[in-house]
Amino acid sequence: SPTSLFLAGAEVISPQKTVQESPVATAANVRPPGAVGKPQGEYHWNIVWRNVIAFAYLHSVSLYTLFQVFTFRIQPLTWLFMVLFGNICGLGITAGAHRLWAHKSYKAKWPLRVVLAFMQTVAFQNHIYEWVRDHRVHHKFTDTNADPHNSRRGFFFSHIGWLMVRKHEDVFIKGKTVDMSDLEEDWVVVWQRRLYPILLPICCFVIPTL
Repeated sequence: SPTSLFLAGAEVISPQKTVQESPVATAANVRPPGAVGKPQGEYHWNIVWRNVIAFAYLHSVSLYTLFQVFTFRIQPLTWLFMVLFGNICGLGITAGAHRLWAHKSYKAKWPLRVVLAFMQTVAFQNHIYEWVRDHRVHHKFTDTNADPHNSRRGFFFSHIGWLMVRKHEDVFIKGKTVDMSDLEEDWVVVWQRRLYPILLPICCFVIPTL
């Protein structure tokens, strides 16, 4: 879905700026059981409008696609392409960025890692290194200011809203404390990160168009 395109982080299309924590104590200071990190202060949404516009555009295109579907204007090969590319994106995130690189649930030789890196690039969820860093920070500092998609800020924020605002400064500060040495030693991840500005348009726009 269009939403899934950005789930890894808004830094793909947003400036590297942060929001400051207000010293005013609020109900948000009540921490959930097991939460790690400093108590939360009042959080101010600093909207990144180009992200909002991008999401609005992508969802509008999806509505148009649904119209095409229900008016039977989609060709069989187009259906096949949609299913194939959708699964490529899904596996790139679930089997690649999530289970292999973020949680190290299994080991993979370099040919499989290259394929998964390509599939993850197609998903348009930022490069593997940043995806994994944000996910590890999310697990280590769950529901604190260091959590990129802190669920204590509501359902909308934790699912899509966090991609439309600037990240809290704690996300970057705590992100530097997360061990990423395993990814820094993986040449597939290193090169995908280095070539991401080139790979992204090729995998997401050029190849699907061809």
